[in-house]
Amino acid sequence: MRRREFVRNCAGAVGGVLFAGSGACRGKMTPDRKPNIILFMVDDMGWQDTSVPFHTEPTVWNSLYRTPNMERLATGGMRFTQAYSASPVCSPTRVSMMTGLNPARTRVTDWVGHGRYENRYVQAPEWEVDGLQPGQEETLPELLGRGGYRTIHIGKGHFGGSGTPGADPTRLGFEVAIGGSRPGSPDGSYFLPWDSIRYPGLESYPPQTYINDALTQEANKQIDRAVADGVPFFMNMAHYAVHTPIIGQGDPAFLDKYGDRPDPEDDYAALLESMDASLGAILDNLERHGVAEETLVVFFSDNGGLSNHTRSDGAVYEAPGVTDFRFERDRHNSPLKGGKGSAYEGGVRVPMIVSWAGPSQSRSTGAHRLPITPGSVCASPVISDDLLPTLLSAAGLSHTREPSRELDGVDLSPLLSGGDFSDPERPLFFHYPHQWYRDVGVGLGIQPFTAMRKGRWKLIYFYGDGYKDGRGLDPWFELYDLNADVGEAVDLAQSRSEVVQSLAQEMHDWMVGAGAQTPVSKATNEPVPLPRAD
Repeated sequence: MRRREFVRNCAGAVGGVLFAGSGACRGKMTPDRKPNIILFMVDDMGWQDTSVPFHTEPTVWNSLYRTPNMERLATGGMRFTQAYSASPVCSPTRVSMMTGLNPARTRVTDWVGHGRYENRYVQAPEWEVDGLQPGQEETLPELLGRGGYRTIHIGKGHFGGSGTPGADPTRLGFEVAIGGSRPGSPDGSYFLPWDSIRYPGLESYPPQTYINDALTQEANKQIDRAVADGVPFFMNMAHYAVHTPIIGQGDPAFLDKYGDRPDPEDDYAALLESMDASLGAILDNLERHGVAEETLVVFFSDNGGLSNHTRSDGAVYEAPGVTDFRFERDRHNSPLKGGKGSAYEGGVRVPMIVSWAGPSQSRSTGAHRLPITPGSVCASPVISDDLLPTLLSAAGLSHTREPSRELDGVDLSPLLSGGDFSDPERPLFFHYPHQWYRDVGVGLGIQPFTAMRKGRWKLIYFYGDGYKDGRGLDPWFELYDLNADVGEAVDLAQSRSEVVQSLAQEMHDWMVGAGAQTPVSKATNEPVPLPRAD
């Protein structure tokens, strides 16, 4: 029955909203009702920044952070231990989620606002510096909206450039947009007030309101309204946490728990727990309304965790169960190598959980459409491109494109239902023809690159100066066996040249098909050649 019909017949409800704990009568999903969907996005959250283990076994990092609501979500659903963002920076990944297309294909290959950043040898190509714009591609909210969903955006947008239509999420298919436009980070502080033009919809909150709290309240208001109106909803709940600034920005509600840690690690841990509390408040609200078991939640980060600046470097930390531990630059995602902006695993491997929000024992509603075994783990490599087709499938909808314009992402429903892909070694591609910051050659993997993951193998092509001529910084390949070496410590490019040859050809062909751009050589003012093994 529809939500309004249910409320009229349930003794524990007043004004269209269930009392918390009324429990005697819960909303149930009829076969023709579409599930609610929440994409819970965190900014710059690393693979290890949680008490939920995503490695083969818990690590010291998992003991450093408190994320009980992530644990709650993982207990009820599936953890993906080899999930990837399509890019080591935010905007390209976010656009990939909205379009199902790899950044190489949309040419939104860097964070919106970065421009044509350069190093001593090359500069960025003429990429889509204004980001995603209306009419370029069908977006996830547009498709869901046409399928009967109320589409809601809360928090960080960063889809389109300043002053362009794409900066407004409502121009990209969302009916409601609160708290974000072009900016990709908090307005200098996690405490309101913020610029009301750049961050609309937050004007009524008193000064010093913590932004995580305000965004969570706005999200729950929109859930209240959708439930009262009896409509399925899609919510892109996009936190600014845990993006910089970090120092002095920890949530006061949690900061005292971490007073024994060096700056800014105390703030960072409090930011994470605050984000997790937001997840819990939303899950609690879904349960109060009796719609938790018909709401699919996807937890995801837009890129790997920040590690090569701002975080503590060299500080020793000791706590119960933790001895001789040191926070070190480029190792905040260990055992993964690197962090945000990097071609290495620390830049693109992210935490991902997919779960129905309701208690597993009560799932007689949405789970019939997409059964997910509680507490399950999936080790198949997946990527942010996959979210659009997966969520459309969960909604009972499809994406129709011309054969020449197929999606890069695939439907993950077979994995969520306990099965496997027809091609378990399908390649994943990462294309970042940009210098993230600083200059080339600093050894952090943050210079222009194209990479691919296929089965156990990870191939990275660093562009250098673009030409293999013995002058400047010649391009080079690195090859890693991630099954044996998740930390990418042993480069096998020389000893396994046959693997490099095969994967490099596949990389080359994929780039041609996707229309991928390469960096522009300063010496020639021309795009450098596509990667190809000699």
